[in-house]
Amino acid sequence: MQGFTAWIMALALMVMAINTQAQSSKPDTPSVLVSIHPIAMLIKSAWPDLHVTTLMKPNQSPHDFALKPSHRRLVAQSQHVIWLGDEMEPYLTKLVAGHTSALDLSGLFELAEEANDHHDGHNHGEHDPHIWLNPNAISSILNMVQQQLSLQEPNAFLQQLAQWQLKAKTQLEGLDAGFISFHDAFHYWINYFALNQVAALALNPEQPIGTRHLVKVRQILSDGKATCLFIEPQFKASIVKKLQQGTNVPVVDIDPIGSQFNVNDGKFFAFYDYLLMQFQTCLKAK
Repeated sequence: MQGFTAWIMALALMVMAINTQAQSSKPDTPSVLVSIHPIAMLIKSAWPDLHVTTLMKPNQSPHDFALKPSHRRLVAQSQHVIWLGDEMEPYLTKLVAGHTSALDLSGLFELAEEANDHHDGHNHGEHDPHIWLNPNAISSILNMVQQQLSLQEPNAFLQQLAQWQLKAKTQLEGLDAGFISFHDAFHYWINYFALNQVAALALNPEQPIGTRHLVKVRQILSDGKATCLFIEPQFKASIVKKLQQGTNVPVVDIDPIGSQFNVNDGKFFAFYDYLLMQFQTCLKAK
């Protein structure tokens, strides 16, 4: 009897060892470090099983980001890194250069601008980094990620995207009132939906706003050519109150980074719906 019990125990141990080996031989779920929050949110939404982390905090603007030793460790320890290239994120260039799997999305900027027939006054020769605000570019971003990480096609997500685009164009169709943005972040979105941005308060958030430009924006508000003024949580907007004085132009909060949405929740379309709602709120203000 003892010999039989010992045999059963040995057999059980053998089965456990085989199961453990089989589990350890399974490929781990890919982990990816993304430089900015909205792109991380997009990737997590398309592939919910991916382990996705971000380099920057959700509410941090890429325009004033400073690299820390902890960021260097994150890059070094990450299986895959996805970033916007050395023109947009020069502080990552040296770190990423030595990484075994880094995906640079900057090649999409020119394609996105050509596809959107860029004409809204953004400085020529400079690419707009807000590529996630271009519905036409989403599938291209995901295709690059899929190729780099050897993932399956995110068919369910792309179907949702097509449905969302139809819905959004219907809801924004005919809303051609002028508006002012605090920061020139929405030109992809504006061109895609054929909206009417009459001015941007800060063409480049890294540079001070010139007096002449302030006077011009103030005149647009005074003349009633703007139905609202968008402001963003990432930037100090104390100047907005001065611009508003003597006018009835409402201020509408908008966050092009989607910092209130958690990456791990995978709710990119909730972020897009939020932007859609804010634009409707603005354009229907009068």
